[in-house]
Amino acid sequence: MNNTFKLAAVSSAALMLAAAPALADGHPTLKLGGFFDQKMSITNNNSDVGGAGIGVDDKLDVRTDAEVYFLGSAMLDNGIKISTRIELEGFTNDTTDDAGSTVDSTGTQFDQIDEAFMVISGSFGAVKIGSSDSAPKSMTTGLQGLWAANVGENVTFNLGKLLSSGQEVTTRGFANQMDLSSDGEQISYTTPNMSGFQAAVSYAPNGRESFDGQELTDSTIDSNIFAASAKYTGKAGDIGYRFGGGYTTSEEGAVTKEDDAQWMVGAAITQGPYQLSASFNKREEANTGTVSTVDESDTISVGFKMSMGASTYSLAYSKTEASSEDAAVDGDNTSVFVLAMRRSLGKGVKWHNTLYYLDSENGGPTVAVEGNDGFALTTGIQVKF
Repeated sequence: MNNTFKLAAVSSAALMLAAAPALADGHPTLKLGGFFDQKMSITNNNSDVGGAGIGVDDKLDVRTDAEVYFLGSAMLDNGIKISTRIELEGFTNDTTDDAGSTVDSTGTQFDQIDEAFMVISGSFGAVKIGSSDSAPKSMTTGLQGLWAANVGENVTFNLGKLLSSGQEVTTRGFANQMDLSSDGEQISYTTPNMSGFQAAVSYAPNGRESFDGQELTDSTIDSNIFAASAKYTGKAGDIGYRFGGGYTTSEEGAVTKEDDAQWMVGAAITQGPYQLSASFNKREEANTGTVSTVDESDTISVGFKMSMGASTYSLAYSKTEASSEDAAVDGDNTSVFVLAMRRSLGKGVKWHNTLYYLDSENGGPTVAVEGNDGFALTTGIQVKF
């Protein structure tokens, strides 16, 4: 079945391009976009959370997050649009990680190019090909509580840089996207919007190949990654709503290891300046032989967002709890509270503030460091181009 799906995906994309008519009047265009986010953070971890390797330091930290987008666009005579996007990362051209280890040849630790992909869209829907997020991941992320209330700093990408659950707690309650393929090269299809309903599917050969070349044989990486999702968007009076979910799975490289899988459902309701969102994510357990190597975990996430003129405020909560046959892991949990605000200072310029509180607990046998509780505050100015 996997080979059939691969052949169908490649053939469909090739036929679409081959059958495409000439360009409409005018030439393809190339534009620049991107953002520059300059931030400062203060952290306070109340436990010795470093463990082996690099821990999270309690100090004032000046942080920079920046990307430049190269956006291409072409319109064909029959109305089919071809768009391209290349994302150039800022401050990621190092060759070693924080511990001094050399980055491997795949560039997974410091990828100068984040994503690079093409989208072919028309009345038939959209086909996305390249190194990027899968269409099902993009469709479901906005339905999750933390993301739907993402007013300040992006919680999933940034909280782990500020606060740690500790070496004895395995759960991470803030990284709850439906994602097994990362930015590996892949192909996705999204249906057109049919009276509010949309669906998406994707396939990636593996989750690490993000360059123009064949991935070398490696028995440790996931392969044949499949994802599917659906959502419905509607309105009843002055109340808008959207809900949906998705599922993704991958084949494990190790022969004796069970395939990885995760799924989620989520919804958001909007009325005027107010929005309430909630979601549930599950990571399925996977065993290698008789040993659990991927622990089952459940994540609930809720968020509330309110707009008042040039300012927007949000409050979100997420909790992840592990379930495992391993007594040292079973019951481990991490809770995260996020209070944030942003204010528009002008077109494309926003001042944002995010206050985090994290509480992690070790559900297993008593150890010297049970978990961690800590605060972090980030303030920054983001300019979007």
